[in-house]
Amino acid sequence: MRGTAIAVAVSAALGLGALTPAPALAWNDQGHMATGDIAYDALSARDPKAVAAIVAIMASHPDHAAFERQLAGLTGKARERRLFALMARWPDDTRGSPHDRPEWHYALKAVSFWRFVLPITAGGADKAFREQLAIARDPKAPRADRAIALCWTMHLVGDQHQPLHAGHWMSWKFPKTDRGGTIAYVRWAPGGPSVDLHEFWDGVPNRPGGREAGSEALAASVEAAHPRPTAGGLGPDPYKAFQGWERESWVLAKTVAYQDGALATGKTRAQAPVLPNGYWARARALADLRVATAGYRMADVLALVR
Repeated sequence: MRGTAIAVAVSAALGLGALTPAPALAWNDQGHMATGDIAYDALSARDPKAVAAIVAIMASHPDHAAFERQLAGLTGKARERRLFALMARWPDDTRGSPHDRPEWHYALKAVSFWRFVLPITAGGADKAFREQLAIARDPKAPRADRAIALCWTMHLVGDQHQPLHAGHWMSWKFPKTDRGGTIAYVRWAPGGPSVDLHEFWDGVPNRPGGREAGSEALAASVEAAHPRPTAGGLGPDPYKAFQGWERESWVLAKTVAYQDGALATGKTRAQAPVLPNGYWARARALADLRVATAGYRMADVLALVR
């Protein structure tokens, strides 16, 4: 979702007033679409009946016409695969509509020692996941509701694999948190433009080629580099599994994104320092792994739908 929306929603949750940092997506379009591509690849290989059920449910989506426009010219498995990619992205596309739920995209906890001062979670991703998956799996629920819930379930899995959707920084410098990195600024290179840290992480896995071609290239790259694990899986409780994925992202926010507090950021764009040597490479490697992992786990979740 947009960094602006995250900052405003987090501010409201913490009672801090509205802020308007630069916009960013999480992951952005390429990242979310790639998770949908990977989920389709994994699910179609092992459970074609689940794919067929999902495609049938999506025919009742309130935005069915918009999906159809974006699927024009595609047939067969290529059409199904693109549908999954669009589903994973849809909750970002629907910003400002009656289906928009800005507070669902994240569940942020402070990663610094200050978490003991303010031990709260801003955002409702975990609760939303449990509720939306229940609707998606309910054969008695209206199909339109199930279609919306499917998109949200996929998107939430993707969002919560982005570290800055689970953890943010709190310190004397940011006593009211940096709102998931949306008001903490860095630079790629000396003299280069500034970017907020959240926006950096949203876009770090991007590949050249635009939205569709870039997302397909990203999916192919990370599937090759990170094949689906043969061990593990969803386990008996999808909600507990989701909470575990959030915990992973919280740890990665602490240790990698914020470097256990060693990462320097600026409170304004003019004050933005240059990222340390090696930071981009490590962030790219981690983001690629998280996109792949999100896609495989998304397939496990979607296998529950009939």
